[in-house]
Amino acid sequence: MRLICSTFFKALIAFGCILTLQANASAQQSEFSPYSRFGFGLINQVNTPVATGLAGMETGLANSYQFNPGNPASATFLTQTTLQGSGIISNLAMRQGNGDEAVATYGTAGPMGIVVKRKNGKNALILGVSSYSNSGYAISRTSDVEGIGVVEERYIGAGGLSNANLGWARVFRSTSFVPAGDADSIRVSNRSLHVGVQTQYLFGQVSRTSTLDIIDPTFLDHRARVTAQHRSLSTDIGVILDQLLFVRYNANREFKNSMALRIGGAYTPESALSSDIYSLDETTQTLGGVPVNLDTSAFSSLPNFQGRMPQSLNGALSLHYDRSDGMRWAAALEYSSTAWGDVDDEMAPELLSDGVSWVDAKTMRFGFHFNLGNSEQRNPTWGKAVYRLGLAKGNQPFKIDENPMAYKMASAGATIPLVGSRSLSRIHFGMEFGTRSVEGDGFEESIYRINLGVSLMPFFKNNWLVPRLYD
Repeated sequence: MRLICSTFFKALIAFGCILTLQANASAQQSEFSPYSRFGFGLINQVNTPVATGLAGMETGLANSYQFNPGNPASATFLTQTTLQGSGIISNLAMRQGNGDEAVATYGTAGPMGIVVKRKNGKNALILGVSSYSNSGYAISRTSDVEGIGVVEERYIGAGGLSNANLGWARVFRSTSFVPAGDADSIRVSNRSLHVGVQTQYLFGQVSRTSTLDIIDPTFLDHRARVTAQHRSLSTDIGVILDQLLFVRYNANREFKNSMALRIGGAYTPESALSSDIYSLDETTQTLGGVPVNLDTSAFSSLPNFQGRMPQSLNGALSLHYDRSDGMRWAAALEYSSTAWGDVDDEMAPELLSDGVSWVDAKTMRFGFHFNLGNSEQRNPTWGKAVYRLGLAKGNQPFKIDENPMAYKMASAGATIPLVGSRSLSRIHFGMEFGTRSVEGDGFEESIYRINLGVSLMPFFKNNWLVPRLYD
């Protein structure tokens, strides 16, 4: 008991450090997309490296070396205690019709967390933090208005929201006998049910500022600012059923091949959202390039505004094939939906710009990963790697003039052993390329993202939760 408590406190200290690092990273990161000015910003754009290589898949292809913060049931697939983190570099190219084009490159931290689990145990404790949304843009436009002169418009946004997770997961297994030759049999695990529950705390701040600057000093200028701080506590429930379809052994009780079917899902019910929203309209005068407040045109304060966060549902179906020489592959289809349209009336109107409204976010994903065969002949690093591909198509949770913002994504990635660690630690790589656009607005974004991370597991002589034989 003392050993478990000591390990739990170690995990809490690690989680505190992770939370501090993630909060600092969230304060610095941005999407650099003008679309991020809506609502909470662009949502769910940051994944783990493994999920990045699978086009953001959360449920369909859970593995033994990295857990997914979006589905707590994935924690019990890990073989032992795992600490993970990653860093992301993104390149965003923005085009307006056939004219202007802008390019931005920026970095951010990926999801970080720790799962405390005895080696090959049934229970797992989850501690983690990840980015939920990002908002960051700086747009300016200059025009010549008759009777007024040169007018400069500026739109600036910043901030984002983060998630902190604390959860628990457990796996339930059953076994059966399968034939091995004509007169023998072997007991195998034929079914496993992975169940996870976690508390999710959403927090952060998003702000936007618009300025109208008339160069002629005889005219006054205008500035509007909206700042929103959000807090929400909700629950995530994850379930993954792994069912063995067949397994074959030869007469010498040697494994030949097997196939399994996996069905999984995650559900988050509606939850309360508490927001502090402040809106300020000012009449200003620019003096020496600095806007000075002359008068307050309007001020709105909505402290502790009670809204609702939407329910979300994720479901996946996958097939997994293994062969005796180590070759394996898996393919999955996954669908996720978040009912933002159901909470449209619960949200403060100050969160959205004119002409923008909430709409259900929906995504369809396909993922495929595989390992090479012939383990005796393959390279000890690249030959033991896991390679993955992914495709995704969906939309963000808002629409502009009744047209939703759609995106398409293609991705690839790999996981390789951390050579020299003498443990099961691994390095993960994921990259994705996609486009985002709204029909009819003439604006399109192309985004390229590289995600590099690591999963650290204890050396076999330093496993946590293993009772010592001596003091």
